Amino acid sequence: MTTDTPRADVDDPQLAAALDEFRAAIGAEHVATDLETRHEFSDTYSPRSWTEYLPPAVLQPATTEEVQEIVRIASRHGVELWANGQGRNNGYGGSAPAHAGTVVVNLRRMNRILEVNDEFSYVVVEPGVSFNDMYDYTQANGHTLWVDTPDIGWGSLVGNALEHGFGYTAHGDRANSVCGMEIVLPDGSLLRTGMGAMTDNPSWHLSKRGFGPMLDSLFMQSNFGIVTKMGLWCMPQPEYYITGWVTLEDDEHLPALLDAVRPLMIDRTIMNYPSVFTASGALAVVGKRTDFFPGDGPIPFEVSKAIVAQIPNLGMWNMRFAVYGKENTVDAQFDNIKAALSVVPGVEVIGTKIRGDEIDPESLDQSGKVQAGIPDMQLLNTSSWAGGVGGHIGFSTVLPLTGRDGRRITDLVRPASEAAGFDYIGGFLLRERSMMHVTLMVYDTEDEPAAARARDLCANLVGTAAKMGYGEYRAHPSNMDNVQSTFDYNDHAMRRFYERLKDAIDPAGILAPGKQGIWPRRLRDGSAD
Repeated sequence: MTTDTPRADVDDPQLAAALDEFRAAIGAEHVATDLETRHEFSDTYSPRSWTEYLPPAVLQPATTEEVQEIVRIASRHGVELWANGQGRNNGYGGSAPAHAGTVVVNLRRMNRILEVNDEFSYVVVEPGVSFNDMYDYTQANGHTLWVDTPDIGWGSLVGNALEHGFGYTAHGDRANSVCGMEIVLPDGSLLRTGMGAMTDNPSWHLSKRGFGPMLDSLFMQSNFGIVTKMGLWCMPQPEYYITGWVTLEDDEHLPALLDAVRPLMIDRTIMNYPSVFTASGALAVVGKRTDFFPGDGPIPFEVSKAIVAQIPNLGMWNMRFAVYGKENTVDAQFDNIKAALSVVPGVEVIGTKIRGDEIDPESLDQSGKVQAGIPDMQLLNTSSWAGGVGGHIGFSTVLPLTGRDGRRITDLVRPASEAAGFDYIGGFLLRERSMMHVTLMVYDTEDEPAAARARDLCANLVGTAAKMGYGEYRAHPSNMDNVQSTFDYNDHAMRRFYERLKDAIDPAGILAPGKQGIWPRRLRDGSAD
Protein backbone atom coordinates (compact mmCIF):
# COMPACT_ATOMS: atom_id res chain seq x y z
CA MET A 1 0.00 0.00 0.00
CA THR A 2 2.71 2.47 0.95
CA THR A 3 5.40 3.81 -1.34
CA ASP A 4 7.86 5.64 0.96
CA THR A 5 10.67 3.91 2.81
CA PRO A 6 9.67 4.11 6.50
CA ARG A 7 11.90 5.33 9.28
CA ALA A 8 12.62 2.16 11.18
CA ASP A 9 15.04 3.22 13.91
CA VAL A 10 16.38 6.10 15.95
CA ASP A 11 19.42 6.47 13.70
CA ASP A 12 17.34 8.48 11.25
CA PRO A 13 18.68 12.06 11.59
CA GLN A 14 15.25 13.72 11.52
CA LEU A 15 13.86 11.33 14.10
CA ALA A 16 16.95 11.73 16.27
CA ALA A 17 16.55 15.51 16.20
CA ALA A 18 12.85 15.20 17.05
CA LEU A 19 13.63 12.87 19.95
CA ASP A 20 15.92 15.50 21.47
CA GLU A 21 13.07 18.01 21.29
CA PHE A 22 10.56 15.47 22.67
CA ARG A 23 12.85 14.92 25.65
CA ALA A 24 13.04 18.65 26.29
CA ALA A 25 9.26 18.99 26.01
CA ILE A 26 8.05 16.11 28.22
CA GLY A 27 11.14 14.94 30.10
CA ALA A 28 13.75 12.41 28.98
CA GLU A 29 12.33 9.78 31.33
CA HIS A 30 9.08 9.83 29.33
CA VAL A 31 10.75 9.19 25.97
CA ALA A 32 11.60 5.51 25.62
CA THR A 33 13.75 3.98 22.89
CA ASP A 34 14.79 0.76 24.68
CA LEU A 35 13.75 -2.45 22.98
CA GLU A 36 11.65 -3.78 25.87
CA THR A 37 9.39 -0.73 26.01
CA ARG A 38 9.09 -0.65 22.23
CA HIS A 39 7.92 -4.27 22.27
CA GLU A 40 5.41 -3.49 25.03
CA PHE A 41 3.86 -0.83 22.81
CA SER A 42 3.90 -2.92 19.66
CA ASP A 43 1.60 -5.87 18.90
CA THR A 44 1.99 -7.94 22.05
CA TYR A 45 0.10 -10.84 20.45
CA SER A 46 2.61 -11.19 17.62
CA PRO A 47 5.64 -13.49 17.88
CA ARG A 48 8.57 -11.59 19.34
CA SER A 49 10.57 -11.98 16.13
CA TRP A 50 7.92 -10.12 14.09
CA THR A 51 9.03 -6.51 14.17
CA GLU A 52 7.09 -4.93 11.30
CA TYR A 53 4.99 -2.93 13.79
CA LEU A 54 7.74 -2.20 16.30
CA PRO A 55 7.83 1.57 16.93
CA PRO A 56 11.20 3.34 17.10
CA ALA A 57 10.18 5.23 20.24
CA VAL A 58 7.37 5.63 22.78
CA LEU A 59 6.33 9.03 24.17
CA GLN A 60 4.22 9.42 27.32
CA PRO A 61 3.01 13.00 27.81
CA ALA A 62 1.07 14.04 30.91
CA THR A 63 -0.95 17.05 29.71
CA THR A 64 -2.84 18.36 26.71
CA GLU A 65 -0.19 21.04 26.33
CA GLU A 66 2.52 18.39 26.09
CA VAL A 67 0.52 16.57 23.41
CA GLN A 68 0.25 19.83 21.47
CA GLU A 69 4.00 20.35 21.67
CA ILE A 70 4.67 16.76 20.57
CA VAL A 71 2.49 17.29 17.50
CA ARG A 72 4.24 20.56 16.64
CA ILE A 73 7.67 18.96 16.97
CA ALA A 74 6.62 15.98 14.87
CA SER A 75 5.27 18.29 12.19
CA ARG A 76 8.52 20.24 12.00
CA HIS A 77 10.59 17.08 11.57
CA GLY A 78 8.16 15.00 9.50
CA VAL A 79 7.87 12.35 12.23
CA GLU A 80 4.76 10.16 12.28
CA LEU A 81 2.75 9.65 15.49
CA TRP A 82 0.32 6.90 16.55
CA ALA A 83 -1.65 7.79 19.71
CA ASN A 84 -3.47 5.50 22.12
CA GLY A 85 -4.89 5.60 25.64
CA GLN A 86 -3.81 2.53 27.58
CA GLY A 87 -2.47 0.84 24.44
CA ARG A 88 -4.10 -2.48 25.34
CA ASN A 89 -6.33 -2.97 22.31
CA ASN A 90 -4.97 -6.52 22.20
CA GLY A 91 -6.39 -8.81 19.54
CA TYR A 92 -6.55 -5.78 17.25
CA GLY A 93 -2.86 -4.95 17.38
CA GLY A 94 -2.44 -3.35 20.80
CA SER A 95 -0.41 -0.16 20.37
CA ALA A 96 1.03 -1.26 17.03
CA PRO A 97 1.12 1.49 14.38
CA ALA A 98 0.06 0.56 10.85
CA HIS A 99 3.14 2.18 9.27
CA ALA A 100 6.60 1.01 10.26
CA GLY A 101 8.72 3.73 11.82
CA THR A 102 5.78 5.55 13.43
CA VAL A 103 6.38 6.81 16.98
CA VAL A 104 3.80 5.71 19.57
CA VAL A 105 2.26 8.41 21.77
CA ASN A 106 0.86 6.58 24.77
CA LEU A 107 -1.42 8.62 27.03
CA ARG A 108 -1.43 6.52 30.22
CA ARG A 109 0.01 9.42 32.22
CA MET A 110 -2.97 11.57 31.25
CA ASN A 111 -5.08 9.79 33.85
CA ARG A 112 -7.20 12.48 35.48
CA ILE A 113 -10.88 11.90 36.22
CA LEU A 114 -12.08 15.45 35.62
CA GLU A 115 -15.74 15.15 36.60
CA VAL A 116 -18.23 12.60 37.87
CA ASN A 117 -21.75 13.98 37.71
CA ASP A 118 -24.36 11.87 39.50
CA GLU A 119 -27.15 14.35 38.79
CA PHE A 120 -26.85 14.01 35.01
CA SER A 121 -25.07 10.62 35.00
CA TYR A 122 -21.92 11.37 33.05
CA VAL A 123 -18.16 11.40 33.53
CA VAL A 124 -15.36 13.42 31.94
CA VAL A 125 -11.98 11.72 31.69
CA GLU A 126 -8.57 11.85 30.08
CA PRO A 127 -7.37 8.98 27.85
CA GLY A 128 -5.21 7.33 30.51
CA VAL A 129 -8.16 6.54 32.79
CA SER A 130 -8.89 2.81 32.71
CA PHE A 131 -12.20 1.14 33.50
CA ASN A 132 -10.59 -0.26 36.65
CA ASP A 133 -9.50 3.25 37.67
CA MET A 134 -12.96 4.65 37.02
CA TYR A 135 -14.75 2.00 39.06
CA ASP A 136 -12.34 2.33 41.99
CA TYR A 137 -12.83 6.11 41.96
CA THR A 138 -16.63 5.98 41.95
CA GLN A 139 -16.65 3.44 44.77
CA ALA A 140 -14.14 5.34 46.90
CA ASN A 141 -16.00 8.61 46.50
CA GLY A 142 -19.55 7.40 46.98
CA HIS A 143 -20.83 8.02 43.46
CA THR A 144 -23.99 6.21 42.43
CA LEU A 145 -23.71 6.12 38.65
CA TRP A 146 -22.65 2.97 36.80
CA VAL A 147 -19.89 3.43 34.23
CA ASP A 148 -20.13 0.95 31.37
CA THR A 149 -17.23 -1.49 31.06
CA PRO A 150 -16.07 -4.03 28.45
CA ASP A 151 -15.14 -7.58 29.46
CA ILE A 152 -11.56 -6.68 30.38
CA GLY A 153 -11.17 -3.68 32.68
CA TRP A 154 -7.60 -2.55 32.01
CA GLY A 155 -8.40 -0.59 28.85
CA SER A 156 -8.99 3.14 28.42
CA LEU A 157 -12.52 4.59 28.54
CA VAL A 158 -11.55 7.10 25.87
CA GLY A 159 -9.58 4.70 23.70
CA ASN A 160 -12.25 2.01 23.80
CA ALA A 161 -14.99 4.46 22.82
CA LEU A 162 -12.86 5.80 19.96
CA GLU A 163 -12.43 2.26 18.63
CA HIS A 164 -16.20 1.59 18.75
CA GLY A 165 -15.75 -0.72 21.71
CA PHE A 166 -18.71 -2.32 23.40
CA GLY A 167 -19.96 -2.92 26.93
CA TYR A 168 -22.95 -4.54 28.54
CA THR A 169 -25.02 -2.03 30.51
CA ALA A 170 -27.79 0.11 29.02
CA HIS A 171 -24.96 2.35 27.70
CA GLY A 172 -23.04 -0.54 26.16
CA ASP A 173 -22.96 1.07 22.72
CA ARG A 174 -20.13 3.18 24.07
CA ALA A 175 -19.43 5.28 20.98
CA ASN A 176 -23.08 6.35 21.09
CA SER A 177 -22.61 7.50 24.70
CA VAL A 178 -19.82 9.95 23.87
CA CYS A 179 -20.81 13.56 24.45
CA GLY A 180 -18.20 16.25 23.96
CA MET A 181 -14.50 15.87 23.14
CA GLU A 182 -11.33 17.91 23.28
CA ILE A 183 -8.94 17.18 20.42
CA VAL A 184 -5.41 18.19 19.48
CA LEU A 185 -5.41 18.67 15.71
CA PRO A 186 -2.45 17.86 13.43
CA ASP A 187 -1.23 21.48 13.52
CA GLY A 188 -1.13 21.40 17.34
CA SER A 189 -4.23 23.55 17.80
CA LEU A 190 -7.08 22.61 20.12
CA LEU A 191 -10.70 21.85 19.21
CA ARG A 192 -13.74 21.16 21.38
CA THR A 193 -16.81 19.56 19.87
CA GLY A 194 -20.54 20.16 20.30
CA MET A 195 -21.53 22.72 22.89
CA GLY A 196 -17.90 22.74 24.04
CA ALA A 197 -17.13 24.97 21.06
CA MET A 198 -18.65 27.78 23.16
CA THR A 199 -16.46 28.88 26.06
CA ASP A 200 -17.73 27.54 29.42
CA ASN A 201 -20.97 26.18 27.99
CA PRO A 202 -22.58 24.08 30.78
CA SER A 203 -24.23 21.73 28.26
CA TRP A 204 -20.96 20.46 26.75
CA HIS A 205 -21.47 16.96 28.13
CA LEU A 206 -25.26 17.07 28.15
CA SER A 207 -26.08 17.74 24.49
CA LYS A 208 -24.27 15.99 21.65
CA ARG A 209 -25.33 18.54 19.08
CA GLY A 210 -23.96 22.03 18.93
CA PHE A 211 -24.27 24.39 15.96
CA GLY A 212 -23.49 22.79 12.62
CA PRO A 213 -22.35 19.22 11.87
CA MET A 214 -21.56 16.82 14.72
CA LEU A 215 -17.82 16.22 14.67
CA ASP A 216 -17.29 13.62 17.38
CA SER A 217 -17.55 10.62 15.08
CA LEU A 218 -14.87 12.05 12.78
CA PHE A 219 -12.33 11.39 15.52
CA MET A 220 -13.40 7.78 16.15
CA GLN A 221 -11.38 5.12 14.31
CA SER A 222 -9.64 7.91 12.42
CA ASN A 223 -6.33 9.73 12.16
CA PHE A 224 -7.62 13.30 12.17
CA GLY A 225 -6.63 14.29 15.72
CA ILE A 226 -5.62 13.13 19.22
CA VAL A 227 -8.46 13.14 21.76
CA THR A 228 -7.34 14.44 25.16
CA LYS A 229 -10.70 14.72 27.00
CA MET A 230 -14.06 13.03 26.59
CA GLY A 231 -17.49 13.08 28.19
CA LEU A 232 -19.35 9.77 28.47
CA TRP A 233 -22.96 9.18 29.50
CA CYS A 234 -23.51 6.53 32.16
CA MET A 235 -26.36 4.73 33.92
CA PRO A 236 -27.84 5.94 37.17
CA GLN A 237 -27.70 3.20 39.78
CA PRO A 238 -30.95 1.23 39.41
CA GLU A 239 -33.14 0.24 42.32
CA TYR A 240 -32.93 -3.39 41.20
CA TYR A 241 -30.80 -5.36 38.79
CA ILE A 242 -31.43 -8.82 37.34
CA THR A 243 -28.50 -10.57 35.71
CA GLY A 244 -29.89 -13.19 33.36
CA TRP A 245 -28.41 -16.30 31.80
CA VAL A 246 -29.75 -18.35 28.88
CA THR A 247 -28.53 -21.76 27.76
CA LEU A 248 -29.31 -23.53 24.51
CA GLU A 249 -28.68 -27.25 24.44
CA ASP A 250 -28.35 -27.60 20.66
CA ASP A 251 -26.48 -25.59 18.06
CA GLU A 252 -29.29 -26.03 15.54
CA HIS A 253 -31.62 -23.75 17.52
CA LEU A 254 -29.30 -20.72 17.52
CA PRO A 255 -31.32 -19.02 14.71
CA ALA A 256 -34.53 -19.40 16.72
CA LEU A 257 -32.88 -17.78 19.75
CA LEU A 258 -31.62 -14.79 17.77
CA ASP A 259 -35.03 -14.27 16.14
CA ALA A 260 -36.75 -14.47 19.52
CA VAL A 261 -34.36 -11.95 21.08
CA ARG A 262 -34.70 -9.32 18.33
CA PRO A 263 -38.18 -7.96 19.34
CA LEU A 264 -36.99 -7.82 22.96
CA MET A 265 -34.06 -5.67 21.88
CA ILE A 266 -36.07 -3.35 19.65
CA ASP A 267 -38.71 -2.60 22.30
CA ARG A 268 -35.99 -2.55 25.03
CA THR A 269 -37.57 -5.27 27.15
CA ILE A 270 -33.96 -6.39 27.36
CA MET A 271 -32.42 -3.15 28.56
CA ASN A 272 -28.74 -3.83 28.12
CA TYR A 273 -26.54 -5.14 25.31
CA PRO A 274 -26.41 -8.94 25.62
CA SER A 275 -23.83 -11.31 24.24
CA VAL A 276 -24.37 -14.81 22.85
CA PHE A 277 -21.37 -17.13 22.81
CA THR A 278 -20.24 -20.69 22.26
CA ALA A 279 -19.48 -23.25 24.93
CA SER A 280 -15.79 -23.03 24.04
CA GLY A 281 -15.94 -19.28 24.68
CA ALA A 282 -17.26 -19.95 28.19
CA LEU A 283 -14.77 -22.75 28.86
CA ALA A 284 -11.81 -20.62 27.73
CA VAL A 285 -12.52 -18.20 30.58
CA VAL A 286 -11.99 -20.87 33.21
CA GLY A 287 -9.35 -23.19 31.72
CA LYS A 288 -7.15 -24.29 28.85
CA ARG A 289 -8.31 -26.58 26.07
CA THR A 290 -6.16 -29.41 27.44
CA ASP A 291 -8.23 -29.30 30.63
CA PHE A 292 -11.21 -30.46 28.59
CA PHE A 293 -9.72 -32.29 25.59
CA PRO A 294 -6.21 -33.78 25.44
CA GLY A 295 -6.30 -34.58 21.72
CA ASP A 296 -4.78 -32.76 18.79
CA GLY A 297 -6.62 -30.32 16.59
CA PRO A 298 -9.90 -28.49 17.27
CA ILE A 299 -12.26 -30.10 19.77
CA PRO A 300 -14.71 -32.24 17.74
CA PHE A 301 -18.32 -31.09 17.82
CA GLU A 302 -19.61 -34.25 19.48
CA VAL A 303 -16.92 -34.02 22.15
CA SER A 304 -18.00 -30.44 22.85
CA LYS A 305 -21.58 -31.62 23.29
CA ALA A 306 -20.44 -34.29 25.76
CA ILE A 307 -18.44 -31.72 27.74
CA VAL A 308 -21.40 -29.35 27.88
CA ALA A 309 -23.71 -32.11 29.09
CA GLN A 310 -21.51 -32.57 32.18
CA ILE A 311 -21.37 -28.90 33.25
CA PRO A 312 -24.38 -27.24 34.93
CA ASN A 313 -25.76 -24.04 33.37
CA LEU A 314 -23.69 -24.39 30.22
CA GLY A 315 -25.12 -24.77 26.75
CA MET A 316 -23.78 -25.19 23.25
CA TRP A 317 -24.77 -21.52 23.00
CA ASN A 318 -25.19 -19.19 25.98
CA MET A 319 -26.55 -15.69 26.38
CA ARG A 320 -26.20 -13.17 29.16
CA PHE A 321 -28.60 -10.25 29.52
CA ALA A 322 -29.79 -7.79 32.14
CA VAL A 323 -32.76 -5.69 33.18
CA TYR A 324 -32.72 -2.68 35.49
CA GLY A 325 -35.27 -0.53 37.31
CA LYS A 326 -37.96 -0.63 39.97
CA GLU A 327 -38.63 -4.03 41.50
CA ASN A 328 -42.00 -4.52 39.86
CA THR A 329 -40.53 -3.42 36.52
CA VAL A 330 -37.60 -5.84 36.51
CA ASP A 331 -39.84 -8.70 37.68
CA ALA A 332 -42.28 -8.06 34.84
CA GLN A 333 -39.52 -7.62 32.27
CA PHE A 334 -37.82 -10.83 33.29
CA ASP A 335 -41.10 -12.77 33.08
CA ASN A 336 -41.71 -11.30 29.62
CA ILE A 337 -38.24 -12.36 28.49
CA LYS A 338 -38.72 -15.91 29.77
CA ALA A 339 -42.06 -16.15 28.00
CA ALA A 340 -40.69 -14.81 24.72
CA LEU A 341 -37.72 -17.18 24.73
CA SER A 342 -39.78 -20.22 25.72
CA VAL A 343 -40.62 -20.77 22.03
CA VAL A 344 -36.98 -21.77 21.42
CA PRO A 345 -36.50 -25.55 21.76
CA GLY A 346 -34.15 -26.60 24.54
CA VAL A 347 -33.80 -23.13 26.06
CA GLU A 348 -33.32 -22.48 29.78
CA VAL A 349 -33.54 -19.01 31.35
CA ILE A 350 -32.39 -18.18 34.87
CA GLY A 351 -31.79 -14.90 36.66
CA THR A 352 -30.54 -13.37 39.89
CA LYS A 353 -32.21 -10.25 41.31
CA ILE A 354 -30.15 -7.84 43.41
CA ARG A 355 -30.78 -4.42 44.91
CA GLY A 356 -28.68 -1.87 43.06
CA ASP A 357 -27.22 -0.46 46.28
CA GLU A 358 -26.41 -3.91 47.70
CA ILE A 359 -24.27 -5.39 44.95
CA ASP A 360 -21.29 -7.36 46.21
CA PRO A 361 -18.80 -7.87 43.36
CA GLU A 362 -17.37 -10.91 45.12
CA SER A 363 -20.73 -12.68 44.86
CA LEU A 364 -21.06 -12.15 41.10
CA ASP A 365 -19.60 -14.11 38.23
CA GLN A 366 -17.89 -12.32 35.35
CA SER A 367 -21.14 -11.78 33.44
CA GLY A 368 -22.93 -10.42 36.48
CA LYS A 369 -20.12 -7.96 37.10
CA VAL A 370 -19.76 -6.41 33.66
CA GLN A 371 -23.52 -6.03 33.22
CA ALA A 372 -23.45 -3.98 36.42
CA GLY A 373 -20.55 -1.80 35.26
CA ILE A 374 -18.02 -3.64 37.43
CA PRO A 375 -14.76 -4.23 35.51
CA ASP A 376 -13.11 -7.61 35.65
CA MET A 377 -10.00 -9.25 34.20
CA GLN A 378 -11.07 -12.89 34.02
CA LEU A 379 -11.83 -12.88 30.30
CA LEU A 380 -8.15 -12.23 29.65
CA ASN A 381 -7.75 -15.94 30.38
CA THR A 382 -9.24 -16.67 26.95
CA SER A 383 -5.93 -15.81 25.29
CA SER A 384 -4.30 -18.72 27.14
CA TRP A 385 -6.74 -21.31 25.74
CA ALA A 386 -4.14 -22.76 23.35
CA GLY A 387 -1.39 -22.81 26.00
CA GLY A 388 2.07 -21.29 25.88
CA VAL A 389 2.33 -17.51 25.70
CA GLY A 390 -1.24 -16.71 24.83
CA GLY A 391 -2.47 -14.38 22.13
CA HIS A 392 -5.28 -13.98 19.64
CA ILE A 393 -6.51 -11.97 16.70
CA GLY A 394 -10.12 -10.89 16.27
CA PHE A 395 -12.45 -11.17 13.28
CA SER A 396 -15.44 -8.88 13.91
CA THR A 397 -18.34 -8.66 11.49
CA VAL A 398 -21.53 -6.58 11.57
CA LEU A 399 -24.71 -8.20 10.34
CA PRO A 400 -28.50 -7.95 10.77
CA LEU A 401 -29.91 -9.38 14.00
CA THR A 402 -31.64 -12.37 12.40
CA GLY A 403 -31.33 -16.10 12.83
CA ARG A 404 -30.64 -16.51 9.12
CA ASP A 405 -27.65 -14.17 9.24
CA GLY A 406 -26.39 -15.72 12.45
CA ARG A 407 -26.41 -19.15 10.87
CA ARG A 408 -24.74 -17.92 7.67
CA ILE A 409 -21.81 -16.38 9.53
CA THR A 410 -21.28 -19.35 11.86
CA ASP A 411 -21.44 -21.72 8.87
CA LEU A 412 -18.66 -19.65 7.33
CA VAL A 413 -16.41 -19.08 10.31
CA ARG A 414 -16.63 -22.33 12.28
CA PRO A 415 -15.39 -24.66 9.51
CA ALA A 416 -12.83 -22.13 8.31
CA SER A 417 -11.44 -21.78 11.84
CA GLU A 418 -11.29 -25.52 12.40
CA ALA A 419 -9.67 -26.12 9.01
CA ALA A 420 -6.93 -23.68 10.05
CA GLY A 421 -6.44 -25.56 13.32
CA PHE A 422 -8.37 -23.28 15.69
CA ASP A 423 -11.26 -24.02 18.01
CA TYR A 424 -14.28 -21.92 17.14
CA ILE A 425 -14.42 -19.33 19.93
CA GLY A 426 -17.14 -17.09 18.60
CA GLY A 427 -20.12 -15.08 19.68
CA PHE A 428 -22.50 -12.23 19.00
CA LEU A 429 -22.75 -8.79 20.60
CA LEU A 430 -26.38 -7.76 20.21
CA ARG A 431 -27.73 -4.31 19.47
CA GLU A 432 -31.32 -3.32 18.81
CA ARG A 433 -31.29 -4.17 15.10
CA SER A 434 -27.85 -5.52 14.32
CA MET A 435 -25.18 -7.67 15.89
CA MET A 436 -21.44 -8.10 15.73
CA HIS A 437 -20.10 -11.60 15.27
CA VAL A 438 -16.69 -11.69 16.99
CA THR A 439 -14.35 -14.65 16.60
CA LEU A 440 -11.05 -15.08 18.41
CA MET A 441 -8.33 -17.13 16.74
CA VAL A 442 -6.32 -18.11 19.83
CA TYR A 443 -2.72 -19.30 19.54
CA ASP A 444 0.60 -19.56 21.35
CA THR A 445 2.53 -16.42 20.32
CA GLU A 446 5.74 -18.50 20.33
CA ASP A 447 4.20 -20.67 17.60
CA GLU A 448 4.91 -18.55 14.51
CA PRO A 449 3.10 -20.84 12.04
CA ALA A 450 -0.07 -20.68 14.18
CA ALA A 451 0.15 -16.89 14.44
CA ALA A 452 0.61 -16.64 10.67
CA ARG A 453 -2.37 -18.95 10.06
CA ALA A 454 -4.51 -16.76 12.32
CA ARG A 455 -3.64 -13.60 10.40
CA ASP A 456 -4.18 -15.29 7.06
CA LEU A 457 -7.52 -16.70 8.19
CA CYS A 458 -8.75 -13.26 9.27
CA ALA A 459 -7.63 -11.72 5.99
CA ASN A 460 -9.35 -14.39 3.94
CA LEU A 461 -12.57 -14.22 5.95
CA VAL A 462 -12.82 -10.47 5.37
CA GLY A 463 -13.18 -10.93 1.64
CA THR A 464 -15.52 -13.90 1.88
CA ALA A 465 -17.78 -12.19 4.39
CA ALA A 466 -17.88 -9.05 2.23
CA LYS A 467 -19.19 -11.10 -0.69
CA MET A 468 -22.01 -12.19 1.62
CA GLY A 469 -22.75 -8.55 2.44
CA TYR A 470 -21.03 -8.38 5.83
CA GLY A 471 -18.41 -5.75 6.78
CA GLU A 472 -15.93 -5.58 9.65
CA TYR A 473 -16.18 -2.96 12.38
CA ARG A 474 -12.68 -3.38 13.79
CA ALA A 475 -9.37 -4.71 12.50
CA HIS A 476 -5.75 -5.48 13.26
CA PRO A 477 -3.31 -3.10 11.48
CA SER A 478 -2.33 -5.92 9.13
CA ASN A 479 -5.95 -6.08 7.99
CA MET A 480 -6.99 -2.41 7.92
CA ASP A 481 -6.34 -1.84 4.22
CA ASN A 482 -8.06 -5.11 3.42
CA VAL A 483 -11.18 -4.17 5.41
CA GLN A 484 -11.31 -0.63 4.04
CA SER A 485 -11.19 -2.02 0.49
CA THR A 486 -14.44 -3.95 1.08
CA PHE A 487 -16.37 -0.70 1.61
CA ASP A 488 -16.48 -0.26 -2.13
CA TYR A 489 -19.74 1.53 -2.97
CA ASN A 490 -19.36 3.97 -5.87
CA ASP A 491 -15.72 3.14 -6.47
CA HIS A 492 -14.76 3.45 -2.79
CA ALA A 493 -16.39 6.86 -2.38
CA MET A 494 -16.12 6.69 1.41
CA ARG A 495 -12.37 6.06 1.36
CA ARG A 496 -11.85 8.86 -1.16
CA PHE A 497 -13.83 11.19 1.11
CA TYR A 498 -11.68 10.19 4.10
CA GLU A 499 -8.58 10.87 2.03
CA ARG A 500 -9.79 14.36 1.12
CA LEU A 501 -10.39 15.06 4.80
CA LYS A 502 -6.97 13.69 5.69
CA ASP A 503 -5.23 15.87 3.12
CA ALA A 504 -7.09 18.96 4.34
CA ILE A 505 -6.71 18.37 8.08
CA ASP A 506 -3.26 16.75 8.11
CA PRO A 507 -1.47 17.72 4.87
CA ALA A 508 1.90 16.52 6.20
CA GLY A 509 0.35 13.15 7.06
CA ILE A 510 1.96 12.86 10.49
CA LEU A 511 -0.96 11.41 12.48
CA ALA A 512 -1.41 7.63 12.37
CA PRO A 513 -0.83 7.00 8.65
CA GLY A 514 -2.74 3.93 7.53
CA LYS A 515 -5.13 3.79 10.45
CA GLN A 516 -8.40 2.25 9.24
CA GLY A 517 -6.87 2.23 5.77
CA ILE A 518 -6.71 6.04 5.62
CA TRP A 519 -3.36 7.13 4.15
CA PRO A 520 -1.99 10.63 3.56
CA ARG A 521 -1.32 11.67 -0.02
CA ARG A 522 2.44 11.05 0.14
CA LEU A 523 1.90 7.40 1.12
CA ARG A 524 -0.94 6.49 -1.19
CA ASP A 525 -0.59 4.43 -4.33
CA GLY A 526 -1.20 7.18 -6.87
CA SER A 527 -2.51 10.63 -6.02
CA ALA A 528 -5.80 11.61 -4.43
CA ASP A 529 -8.63 12.90 -6.56
